[in-house]
Amino acid sequence: MKKSIVTTGVIAILAFGYIGTSMYTGNLIEENLDTNLAEFTQQFNSNQQIFNLQISHNNDEKGIFSTKTHLKVTLTQKKQIINNDDSVIVLYDDDATIYHGPFPLTALANGSFSPQLAWLEFAITEKTNPTLWKLAGNKPYISGHAGVSYSDYFTVKLATEAIKLTHSDFDLIDENSVFEQGKWNILLEKQNNSSDLSIQASLDKLNLEIDKDNAISLNDLNISFKPAQNTSTIDYDININSLKMKGAEYGSSTDVGFNGLTTKGNINFKDYKLDYQSEINRLTVSTNRSTSNAVNNIELNKFVLNQQMELNPKNHAVDGSLFTSVDSIIYGKQNLGNGSLDLNFKGFDKKDIFKGFYMDYLDDLEDFVEDMPFNTTLTLNKFNWHNDAGDININFVLDINDLNYILNSGDDSGKDTDERIDTFKLKVEAPFDVMAQFYAQFENPQNSEVTEQQVNSVKSNIMLSAEMFLGHVPIFVFNNGKTDGIFSDISVTKDSDEVQVNGETMSKKFFFNEFK
Repeated sequence: MKKSIVTTGVIAILAFGYIGTSMYTGNLIEENLDTNLAEFTQQFNSNQQIFNLQISHNNDEKGIFSTKTHLKVTLTQKKQIINNDDSVIVLYDDDATIYHGPFPLTALANGSFSPQLAWLEFAITEKTNPTLWKLAGNKPYISGHAGVSYSDYFTVKLATEAIKLTHSDFDLIDENSVFEQGKWNILLEKQNNSSDLSIQASLDKLNLEIDKDNAISLNDLNISFKPAQNTSTIDYDININSLKMKGAEYGSSTDVGFNGLTTKGNINFKDYKLDYQSEINRLTVSTNRSTSNAVNNIELNKFVLNQQMELNPKNHAVDGSLFTSVDSIIYGKQNLGNGSLDLNFKGFDKKDIFKGFYMDYLDDLEDFVEDMPFNTTLTLNKFNWHNDAGDININFVLDINDLNYILNSGDDSGKDTDERIDTFKLKVEAPFDVMAQFYAQFENPQNSEVTEQQVNSVKSNIMLSAEMFLGHVPIFVFNNGKTDGIFSDISVTKDSDEVQVNGETMSKKFFFNEFK
């Protein structure tokens, strides 16, 4: 009997303690809800330049274990990037229940076992959007939950149902078109530092069929964004398992396929900084022409594209680099080889780089001519193409002044070309054997190998064309002492009146007069 009384007493104490904690939590929610929502929306809005997020609530009714409220979540465009429609996009506009901690049953049911200050579950109802409700199979198109821990860890998880749209559902879709979206899963997390926000999203499929001959399909998209603390920089990582496009025009159909597409890096919208690394594991292009039986299949394996750009705010100049490579290009049955390009640039006016890109929408790109950089440098560190016959290598450096003035203002100070160039260096090594191997393979895609006769036939034509078009150009020679090909080795510097050309010396005036 005594044990029973003790047990009942303990249970009662725990129950009253939990009720008290829950009531206290309800008071904390009431006091801090607006602050938490404001911090979250401010962080979301300041780290992207497309939408403004707004979250509001009213008609709050606080109870012991929960608080009922009316919640409204909307998006509006910051600038007219997508279209001319500035209407509000309503994501949620309905009643919601906020469950008090420390251990809401709904949080435990979702696998969250750490103490929670508040937990909110929501779903778009038929009342909010009858069309989406119907398209989602008479159930919520968007559902999810949000939680705030006692340590101010904030998390939002959203999930959508798959939908299929036709012209009868949405006027903007053409009469013969079908839009099919798979299931989105989105996770937003904010640590106790208000500037530490991360977003992860995944989509299993996305299909747009314009008609039977034109379509786009995407499978397994994964995205993550993480704004860097106390900066305008966003780190991102995007992965797509497969992306396919097909189109038809003038009796010809083209299929393009991407497999294993990844891109990651960071971008700073405010300071015009961009740094990313992209890779496509396999890219295929197939063209089928009704009037021809020729092989029209191209396959690129492990295509890499890395780029970095940075704006110097003092002179509106853009410095950067570009690297691209491909492990192999298969044309028909022929392996054409592999290649790479490594390029640096410095001192380019930002309008020439960013004009026409997304940054046009984010800031005023108007510059003043007097602020432009005096010198512009373009450096090709190395271009290489390799096949079974050998390598083609090209590199050059061009350091020229007044280039931005000429391009942007039409200024012509009367300077000769040699007065504008501070440095020009060029080295070309292109053996005829390598070029002949490439073109012979290109002309015979139906075979996996080329014969010696096919290579020699193409080589003769290349040598004849080189002599015809480049024979009178003094910077090129057709033998480097080891093999035949197109070769050039040039060095021009500002502090010398002489130019080194393929081991010989000539006056700078004579050299530039040859190109007038």
